[in-house]
Amino acid sequence: MNKSLAIDTSTTRLTIACENDGIFYEYSMDNCVDHAKNIFSNINDLLLEAQLNIKELDFISIGIGPGRFSGLRVAASAVQAMAYTHEKNVVSVSSLSNIALVAIKQFSIDRVLVATDAGNNKIFFGSYQIDESEIIKANVKDSLIEIKDFVFEETNYYGVGNAWKKYGEFLSRENIMFLEGAEDLYPDARTMINYAKIRFEMKEFIDPFNIQPNYLIEQVTN
Repeated sequence: MNKSLAIDTSTTRLTIACENDGIFYEYSMDNCVDHAKNIFSNINDLLLEAQLNIKELDFISIGIGPGRFSGLRVAASAVQAMAYTHEKNVVSVSSLSNIALVAIKQFSIDRVLVATDAGNNKIFFGSYQIDESEIIKANVKDSLIEIKDFVFEETNYYGVGNAWKKYGEFLSRENIMFLEGAEDLYPDARTMINYAKIRFEMKEFIDPFNIQPNYLIEQVTN
């Protein structure tokens, strides 16, 4: 059984979820321009709905980006405050891998290229696939790429994320299949919990003060 909390603020979508022994509770807000506003009250309301308090949690999971600089700081600060105060371990999850997992579940695919707009003709890029144990693996490290420098030669991958549509002129390749509706995929905290549980059981967790948001760049405009 599991009691946990997950937060991702790397994009314009705020997503929070908690699990109380198999029952999930979720809160999200699209087009969120200020993740810091009401972050703790939103978390508290969700925990109250789930009849949980922070002391009962097995772990807290955080989406560490890459993504918006200000958003990543909000989640890091909130998780550090809660986890340190209540001595909870933290499972950090790539926000791009979270999007990949959402796509894999929604479209029943196994190889995903995630490309999201980083502004200034740059993309955040990640390549993922599900292994035989149905655990997601990164083929390369999440990276920041100039769209003019984008190269990808492997086959049988599906492109998801908002950059494929915005920068299609530069990113489209015959060997990459773009999925209709996949540009609207964002990180999802409930999906993060299901992955983070596996990581937690494998003892892949960290001390809260070792949280390191994956900014890749110092400031992102979108």
